[in-house]
Amino acid sequence: MYEKVMEIIVLLMKHMQDEQGCFNDIADVSQTLVGYGYTQKEVNTAFAYLFERLQAQAEPVVATTSPIQHKPNRILHAIERLIISPEAYGYLIQLRELGLIDDAQTETIIERAMLSGARTVTQDDVKAIAASMLLATDSSLWANQDTSWLQSDSEDDQTRYN
Repeated sequence: MYEKVMEIIVLLMKHMQDEQGCFNDIADVSQTLVGYGYTQKEVNTAFAYLFERLQAQAEPVVATTSPIQHKPNRILHAIERLIISPEAYGYLIQLRELGLIDDAQTETIIERAMLSGARTVTQDDVKAIAASMLLATDSSLWANQDTSWLQSDSEDDQTRYN
């Protein structure tokens, strides 16, 4: 569920960029997302995350007065490029440009990806890391949700490192 909510948040942020920070009708956007195959609960959770973030920051999530300014991207080290797929890195850049993560969070995601033990880190892997980092910390959004996938299974760890 975390990954799907993350997908919705990215779609909503893109929509807000296109509409210069505004939603004409949240119900229409919500119904469109449900039409894409997301559940109403996932859509509601994504909206709740964005609204809480907006309220916590007390400023627009997407600046409406100035055009989107692209930040310089962190260049991956040669070893990181061997492990992190171009699609995964592109997704990471997209999250950063949408303002969903900052420079420190970018570094944390890269670090977690490199420490995962995977031979190749995919876009889905980065999505899962980012979702767990951004969404799992807010217990009010995730009450009664299954978070067992976030917990490391010791048997999997043993197989991975043996």
